Amino acid sequence: MSNDKFIETFKEEALELLGSLETALLDLEENPSDKDLLSAVFRVMHTIKGSAAMFGLDRISTFAHEVESILAALRDGKLSISRGLIDDTLFARDTILGMLENPEDAVGPLGADLDVFLESFKQTVGFKTDKPEVKNSQPLTAPDVPARQHATWHIKFEPGKDAFRRGANPLSVVSEIKSLGETICLPIFDGIPPLSGISAEDCLTKWELFVWTTASENEIRDVFIFVEDFSSISIECLEHLVDEEEASAKKLGEILVDRGKLDRSTLDRILKAQKRIGELLVDEKIVSPTDLKVALEEQKQFQKVQKTKTAAMDMSTIRVKSDKLDQLMSLVGELVTVHARIQQTSKLIESDELTSIVEQFGRLTDELRNNTMSIRMVPIGSTFSSFKRLVRDLSGELGKNVELETDGGETELDKTVIEKLNDPLIHIIRNSLDHGIESPEIRAERGKPKSGTIRLSASQTGASVYITIEDDGNGLHKDVILKKAISKGLIRPDDVLTEQEIYRLLFAPGFSTKEKVTAVSGRGVGMDVVNRQMEMINGSIMLESKENEFTRITLKIPLTLAIIDGLLVRISEEYFVLPLSVVVGCLEFIRETHVKDTNIVIFHDRQLPFVDIRAFFAVPGERSHIEQIVVVAIKDQHFGILVDQVMGSNQTVIKPLGKIYRQADGVSSATVLGDGSVALILDVEKILDASERAVE
Repeated sequence: MSNDKFIETFKEEALELLGSLETALLDLEENPSDKDLLSAVFRVMHTIKGSAAMFGLDRISTFAHEVESILAALRDGKLSISRGLIDDTLFARDTILGMLENPEDAVGPLGADLDVFLESFKQTVGFKTDKPEVKNSQPLTAPDVPARQHATWHIKFEPGKDAFRRGANPLSVVSEIKSLGETICLPIFDGIPPLSGISAEDCLTKWELFVWTTASENEIRDVFIFVEDFSSISIECLEHLVDEEEASAKKLGEILVDRGKLDRSTLDRILKAQKRIGELLVDEKIVSPTDLKVALEEQKQFQKVQKTKTAAMDMSTIRVKSDKLDQLMSLVGELVTVHARIQQTSKLIESDELTSIVEQFGRLTDELRNNTMSIRMVPIGSTFSSFKRLVRDLSGELGKNVELETDGGETELDKTVIEKLNDPLIHIIRNSLDHGIESPEIRAERGKPKSGTIRLSASQTGASVYITIEDDGNGLHKDVILKKAISKGLIRPDDVLTEQEIYRLLFAPGFSTKEKVTAVSGRGVGMDVVNRQMEMINGSIMLESKENEFTRITLKIPLTLAIIDGLLVRISEEYFVLPLSVVVGCLEFIRETHVKDTNIVIFHDRQLPFVDIRAFFAVPGERSHIEQIVVVAIKDQHFGILVDQVMGSNQTVIKPLGKIYRQADGVSSATVLGDGSVALILDVEKILDASERAVE
């Protein structure tokens, strides 16, 4: 691999680290006493410094080292967390990000501008160096770092027979050891006699523990300070054994020999047998089951230590460029279409063997499709977290106190959808901060808390994800929107609009209710961008508001833009697809037995309204004697879709519609069937909304 590729790999990892650094810093500002967050911030800067130095990016390395020194002082309690410290550390993070984007900025000396910033940073937080010449000295944190690295320690603790008589509680000592870090605790009961020979005052149990901790040997020995006089205590660092003796290569038998549980000649004899060494040693009563259990755990810990030391990267996950995932998804989509064609052809040939092969092909295609889809699914929580910085910086710039609350971050979306969501969410949040949340003074006059709140939430319903952005601010003032729309010639003064139609005016290009253009808003671009981006991903927008109380914007987004499970239906000679995720059931519909001029049927002893799709789309042709109703559920509301015939399930490769058809009621996209014909994919929510408007 060339050096350029190594540097490219470093950049990818550094971008992830810088993303986590921003999140950790913002969380640390809210929870300044959280030592884990503080350690996480320090580790990121330390890692970037070391990796940049390895690849010759000395400007990044030197800059990160200076910031790391300040963070080390913070971690050691020499400095306190303040808004100024968080501001400057975030700026340092942005500076490193800028260097990564421009490789020529990543090498060479720091330069006057960065020297000035670092000096200002140190003065702001009250940082003082112990040595005047930083360049010729070791990093301030160097003496502390080795003691704070995680290591695995093997501890043997035998309290002694008289421990209870001396007032000691060995279990409390064991518990304190376990509090140091991840611990494997193995109690040893070999020395316990039969019940008749036990004295309640004798301590006959001993322990062997394996602890993964940042504590030093002295800190571990301090735990035993009150029992060491009458106890047998042994403490070994397995990391040191791996470095010095290459202990990871040792087999189970060699460990037992080293521990004095087995002699070499017996080991050689046992190794000639075919059974596992552990089983033979126990069968021949050469080693006790307890000794074997301890040795096996020790072997396991050695392997864990060696794996940690030698692994250049965690091979449980690999990095794959998004372009390759897109190409894979495209190929899977073509494969699904080919399968549909083969399935269609097999019905004409009527061969049992061919049918069986096609079914197996279908199962494999389903599995491949599901695996590919799962690879592309990403939790939306990482996107939500990235907006904390935006809210923090803008609220400070606007002189407002605003908190960002998130919910449903575990909801997963196709990565392509999430990428296209970023810009719309940024514009909506900026509008909430500028237009929505009032100044602290106005909020106080209205009896609201001085600190405003923006809530981001996500939830999944069927094949759609609903993302809600709500603020407790001004709300939308319909009269102001109408006045502005009239002045711009978007509507006439005598036009009568519904509430939703008034709100939709906000999405017109160049529309803004702000009288003066600011750096945040006022140019009428934001909501127009939101509208266009939502159209691109077949999403929709709904606005709710109450003046001086709240504004709620709900984005309805398809779970994926690639492939869905669908239910194929027929109306006359036309085919349509319903997303299978919203389908509840099907029932027959005989028009002669139905009450005329009513769109109500009985389903599970309840009245169910239905929409006649033939009439909805004005499809010509004669109706079937027996039609079918597909029962669907949208936001806990059930209604029926009347069709001529339900054809069955269908793997649906989604194809976007052209601009002319994007605004068509009831249609979201299209797909290609096995015979090459096109079927429209229905948007049942739009069908329901349009039907309700028609009734009104």
